[in-house]
Parts: sequence; structure tokens; C-alpha cells
Amino acid sequence: MVVGIDDIETITVIGSGQMGRGIGAVAALAGYDVYINDIDESQLEEAEEEIEWSYGKAAEKGAATDDEVADALDRITFTTDFDEAVEGTDFVTEAAVEQQAVKEDIFEDLDATAPEEAILATNTSGLNITRLAEVTDRPEQVVGTHWFNPPMLMDLVEVIMTEHAPEAIGDTAEALIESFDKTPIRCKIDIPSFIVNRLMRPYGEGPAWMLYRGEYSMKEIDSAMKYKEGFPMGPFELADFTGGIQIRVEGEQDHLEDDRPMSYDTKVCPLLRQLYEKGRYGRKADAGYYDYDEQDEPEIPVDAGQGFDTMLVWAPVINEAAKMVENDVASVEDIDTGARLGGNWPMGPLEKADEVGLDVVLRKLTEVSSRHEETNKLAETLPCDLLVEKAKNGETFY
Repeated sequence: MVVGIDDIETITVIGSGQMGRGIGAVAALAGYDVYINDIDESQLEEAEEEIEWSYGKAAEKGAATDDEVADALDRITFTTDFDEAVEGTDFVTEAAVEQQAVKEDIFEDLDATAPEEAILATNTSGLNITRLAEVTDRPEQVVGTHWFNPPMLMDLVEVIMTEHAPEAIGDTAEALIESFDKTPIRCKIDIPSFIVNRLMRPYGEGPAWMLYRGEYSMKEIDSAMKYKEGFPMGPFELADFTGGIQIRVEGEQDHLEDDRPMSYDTKVCPLLRQLYEKGRYGRKADAGYYDYDEQDEPEIPVDAGQGFDTMLVWAPVINEAAKMVENDVASVEDIDTGARLGGNWPMGPLEKADEVGLDVVLRKLTEVSSRHEETNKLAETLPCDLLVEKAKNGETFY
């Protein structure tokens, strides 16, 4: 039996960190009975305090009434007892540390304890969901639900399918997310990084190579993307804010060994490795691309990027989006929705492609690829077949 949205009354969240407590808070406010489980009792206490605080903020802004907040708090049970949290649930969201082995252990325990009809979901930003499904005896009931931080405020949730799960499971997960008053997008194939983070990779990597080759400065590129194009942050500022240097370098081997479709086969830009080896991980380390020992954010002049061609950044991102359409990973609409809601981008990459024209995109991709003739990124930057075909036929994505 496939659990439908009408069958879901109780939701369990495993892990009470920032993501777990946020997901639990959203679910309870939407009217579900919620169990939040963690092995760390002090972290559960912190989670309860933070949820009360976030609910208070929601009430102040008129997003919830005092009665709705009180009812939501009554619906949440915080517990270190795994069996208590899981044995009567209808839908589980695992939100533990972002490590494949840890998540696999949790899924084995969930499979042994949760009701046989319960759906098991994982909140991961890019780990192998297929492998999580395959450690259980119910791989057809495992799905990915990638929330964005903070869950109370961010509107987007990616639903990621595996080859084992029927469409009905994805439909139920999407219906549940919509009942939370959030917007789901469907990643139809379990690929590394899924949709939004997949787009973020070329947004950061292309500029890193330009800087490494001495073609443009950080402030030229960041200023152009932030002030000319309307991104919330330029690629270098964003990498420092998210810890992207550390994430990319430390995750390189996992990516190279990933056997999922559309796996990456290129190594990081040498510049990232140089920064990593110096301990320049980003804002949290007081240094990344920029220095933060005397400033909270980099000073990026508004006019510094006036001479920079932003299509040098856009074109590889558009190409990556087109590859996802070509391989039936996601729809045009879901890709662009993901970019706008998950990344706060001014527009989706395929909207941008239609705006500037696919012939322009191809010319810029050819220019970018020519600069990678002696690097291992040449194949990754070559225009995909779908993009070439659409440009040749004068077609658009919309």
C-alpha cells in the first residue's frame, strides 16, 4: 500500500539540529503531530527553545496566531527515545549529519522500527539516496526531501526520486510539502547535488578558474553578478558565506567515486585547494577568497564589474540546466523555480537563455570551453546536445 497524503497524521524528524528542528516546526504548524528525536538531550532542549522563539517571531509578523502557535507546540514531542519517535509514524524525515555512513545506519534502524507502510525521507543536499534506499527492505518507500535553510522561511523543497520509488511516493511527498505551504520541485533521477546545488557548482567554479588564470578579479566578477545581474551575492562572496571552498575540496573524492547518473569526473580548481590548504575556508575562518578579520562582509564596488561579460558565468550554468532537461532529470519549470526560490536568483537559467538567445549562449560556451583546452574541465563545459539542437532550430525553452 502506498501512503497517500490523507493517510499522514504523524511525522517524525530524526535529528534536532538547525534543519531538523526547522522541519519539525513547519510540520507542527501545519497541523501534524510531530516527534523530534535526537540522541543529545541538550540539543533537544535547544531545539525546543528555538522553535518557541521562531513561532514567536511568526506570530509577531502575523504569519500565525497565538492560538496556532500554542497548538503547534502542543503537537511536538521531543524525545531521545528512537522507538517512541518512530513506531507510530506515517512519514519520517531523517535530518542527521551530512555523512553517508551515518545516514545509512539510521535508515537501517528506521526500516526495522517504523511501520511497514511508513515513508522514509532524507534531508540531504546531495548524498546518495539510492544507497540509503537499498539498505532497507522497502527501497520503494524511500525518497529525498532537500529543504533549504532556514526551513521556516525558505519556500522551496526538492523532492528526489530513486529508480526504486514509484511516482506515487513522489506525489505523496510533494502533497505533504504543499500542505506545509511550501513549494516542491521534482528531481526525477537521483543525481549528485540534485537541482539547485547542481546549478550552484558552475556558478562558483567558472569564476574560480577565471581568477586562477588571472583573467578577472574577484571584485569585477562579484560586482557584475551582484549589481548588473541582480544575484544576492557574487560567486566568491557566496562561496565564503556558505563555506563552499571547504565543502568542495573535502567532498571531491566522494564526487569522483559517485556512481550515480551525471556524476562529476573533474577535480577542483587548483585555486580552491590552495585556499583550503591555507585554512581559508570562508567567513567562519575569517578568511576565504576575501579577508574578514576586520570586516563582516567584503567591500564590492558597484561599478567594479561594468566591463565584465556576465554571460561567461551564465553560459555554463545554462548548459548545466539544459543537461538536466536533456537527461529528464527535471522539467524546465522546476529548474527555474529552484533557482529563483532556492538560490534567490533574479531569474532561472533557462529563462535567461531564452532572454539572451541560445545562439549567444553557444558562442559564450565555446569561448569558455576554449579556455579549458588544457584542463580536465573541457568536457564539462562543452555545449550539450539539447542546447545545440535548440539553437540550430531557433527554438526556446518556453
